[in-house]
Amino acid sequence: MAAEVAAFLLTQKLQNLRDDDIIIYPRLKRKINSSIFALQQLLSSSDDSDVTSSRALPFIYSAEDTFDTYLLSRAQQRRKDFIETYPSFQYLAPLWSQKDLGKGLKKFLNDLKALRFHSSEQVNPESRVLGKTQEKDRCLVNAGRFGRWDSIAHLLDKESNIVGQISDMGKMVSELMMTSEGAQGEEALRVVSVVGSGGSGKTTMVRRVYNRVDVKKHFECCAWVRVSREFVFKNVVMSIIEQVSINRLNDVDHMNEEVLVEKLFKELIDKRYLIVLDDVCDAEAWHQLTIPFPDSKNGSRVILTTCDDKVARLADPWNLPSQMCRLTNEERWELLLKKMKEHEGGLTEYKDKIMAKLCRGSPLGIVLLGGILLNTEPSEWAGKIDKFPSSWQDERALRDILALSYQELPPELKACFLYLVIFPIASDISVRRLLWLWLSEGFLDGLPGTERKEREPEDMAELYFQRLVSRNLIEVTKWKLDGCPKMCRMPGVIHEFFFPKSVDLGILHIDENSSRPPENCKVRRLMEFLKKQNSLDSFIDPSLRSYTSFNSTSRGTANRDIGTFLMNVIQNGGFRLLKVLDLEGVYKPVLPESMRNLLLLRFLGLRSTVLDSIPSAIGQLPCLETLDLKHTNVTAIPSSIWEAKSLRHFCMNEVHIDAFVHKPSKGSLTNLHTLKGLYVGDKKAVVNGLDRLVKLRKLGLTCHKDSLKAVAKWIKQLTNLQSLKLRSVDKFGKPSKLEGISMAQHLNLCNLYLLGSLPIRTNQLSRVLPSCLRKLTLSKSKLVEDPMEVLGQLKDLTILRLFAHSYVGSQMTCVSGGFPKLRVLKLWMLDELQHWTVQDQAMPLLQELEIRRCKQLENSDVLEHLPSLNEVVLTDMPQSFVEEVRKSIANDVFLKVNDWKFSH
Repeated sequence: MAAEVAAFLLTQKLQNLRDDDIIIYPRLKRKINSSIFALQQLLSSSDDSDVTSSRALPFIYSAEDTFDTYLLSRAQQRRKDFIETYPSFQYLAPLWSQKDLGKGLKKFLNDLKALRFHSSEQVNPESRVLGKTQEKDRCLVNAGRFGRWDSIAHLLDKESNIVGQISDMGKMVSELMMTSEGAQGEEALRVVSVVGSGGSGKTTMVRRVYNRVDVKKHFECCAWVRVSREFVFKNVVMSIIEQVSINRLNDVDHMNEEVLVEKLFKELIDKRYLIVLDDVCDAEAWHQLTIPFPDSKNGSRVILTTCDDKVARLADPWNLPSQMCRLTNEERWELLLKKMKEHEGGLTEYKDKIMAKLCRGSPLGIVLLGGILLNTEPSEWAGKIDKFPSSWQDERALRDILALSYQELPPELKACFLYLVIFPIASDISVRRLLWLWLSEGFLDGLPGTERKEREPEDMAELYFQRLVSRNLIEVTKWKLDGCPKMCRMPGVIHEFFFPKSVDLGILHIDENSSRPPENCKVRRLMEFLKKQNSLDSFIDPSLRSYTSFNSTSRGTANRDIGTFLMNVIQNGGFRLLKVLDLEGVYKPVLPESMRNLLLLRFLGLRSTVLDSIPSAIGQLPCLETLDLKHTNVTAIPSSIWEAKSLRHFCMNEVHIDAFVHKPSKGSLTNLHTLKGLYVGDKKAVVNGLDRLVKLRKLGLTCHKDSLKAVAKWIKQLTNLQSLKLRSVDKFGKPSKLEGISMAQHLNLCNLYLLGSLPIRTNQLSRVLPSCLRKLTLSKSKLVEDPMEVLGQLKDLTILRLFAHSYVGSQMTCVSGGFPKLRVLKLWMLDELQHWTVQDQAMPLLQELEIRRCKQLENSDVLEHLPSLNEVVLTDMPQSFVEEVRKSIANDVFLKVNDWKFSH
């Protein structure tokens, strides 16, 4: 398993060096070709057993170290002063490094040759399943027919994949909402336990009940937290507080555990609450978690899911646990068909054969098999079905299915898939973060020439993500309003299966309890979860490629140890081959100036670290592709960062740039795709360099009104723009005019946010806005005429947000046939709005409506004309309006009322 992924990634590197390097001696080129051929033979081998993998892996890692050391020597050579005088030598690596690369590849070929003569061990069934598949991923081959995220958009319909458990769900709803006017005992705090093995569908069932409108209406506040084996009690309490508190609590991170428990207790004492504790693993964890939950005899409930019968019985001795019922054969078949989507018709002829295999199958196993068939040509289904386990006994069959699902992945997807085990089990992962990490790890460096020309690596990363989702190996847990995936996770059962294999083979190492990696095993990726540092530098592999800390203990001093650790290791020559340094969420890690020696670093993640500054040396990292400073206090950027030639994604937090110190050299920042959080105060900053950034896809900036004209001219050149957030302000930081802005020619622009007054008539909006918009936000636009008729003609618009003073009229009408795809509408602080009319057949798909602080709005009967509406949020609205809405909405519409206080 590990040898295959490592061999694939090394093959990509060698092919890129052979194809792209301008100075390679013929003898060295022959060794590169021979190594590529040997690796391809290893990949095509049918006897890739665990034993063979473990023996081949050190040879591959050693060759990779030699290769990356060669790249490091090239980077060091470029840094030398003489390059400025002799630029033609900038790609010439020292002769000794080319000789070392040749020696390393020769040793690799000899070691691999010797291995083939000694690898006659017996292959066990599971290791054979983990071997390489020769077949192409059908969805990857046919990827061109899908638009962005289209192939997984159907998953937004959360009900589409629910099968069975109807009676169990009905019973659970009854237990949650059981009240008795006369018997107070019936209204005491009760625990509803759900027990089932991994993959049995207990979390899916509970999630469906939790999201029901009648359940939401019954409880005043609800919260969902995943506990798992590695849970931190303080983090669980903080998560619940964030979900149940009406008002945002300040300084929560400063509070100790006892104070937080008291805060939560007080938040819940007067409310009927519903708390879901998902995946509680042991009795000790359950005892600790019961502390903050008061029993106010008001019908509050706690739902607990667990794999342990003992925990379930202990949770509530007066309430029998609910055991997950097995699906019937017809339910199993229905679930499989749902996973096949439009291909289900052709599967009917195989029904008898499949049902013989699916007997007693768990829901997770069935959806994994569906993922295999969905990504295979129908002509090959018979062969795939033959590989399905013939006996579903206990958990063995699920392990076989997991192994088969992995085996069916193309090599490029295997690397991306295994990478997910670096994150804590069942944790939510930012899709943005994951895709950028894939790119920085080099998983997409070896794209074929045609795909490299036709698609950007970011496009392929999105495509790979969708393929893993379609195979049910990744679950999307949270979606953005515009239908893009925001958060994802690897299901816990899948994580538990692949994690130990990845650790044993040295793909990664988790530092938890001063554990040491296996002897003679090179650790490529290190994850750190400790609250206190444990002298990691005593055993860190010098060839480490990735260091990620999930040490999110906030407002403490422990995270300073990360900086000390980094400084000691880097200054002593360690981490010299590091590519990824991800400290997202770590509180103020101290970064040393010696980071300038990390010449191969491609990813530096400092989001949400609250850092005040970054080392100036960061601007001198030649390979840096992603620099994420969002949600920090960094206000100054090293001027050298604007010379970066490799940077693709750059996120900041309102960093001011009035003008470049000097014009960037040719080629600087020309590959930049993402630029967010920039403040442009002087038009010279645009004409001195920003206007060279023409490949941008995502742009977010604030500009002074004096630079707006230059910014508008620059934006017109950005033909690839997909997302734009533009704010115009005066010298006091208050919204100013957005003059001369026109995006109608941007055919790829889907997401647009404009802050500033638009001095145009409403009928001119169609000349400003592109017709392909899916998400539109207007703030401080001060439109005098009703914009809804024009905006309603945007056929693909799914989210419309009209924020403070975006419209200053008193009448608003959504005409019949308008907004055919709108799902979300937010009306905030429209102070003059008095009457809102929704005609029949307007907004037929609207699901979510939020009205915030529209104090003069009177009529609420518009809700009767919205057939798909399922959620209404009213914030700081007059009580009379709230009561009218409460009477006019249907029973299946969830109404949430917030009484927040806003500063003027």
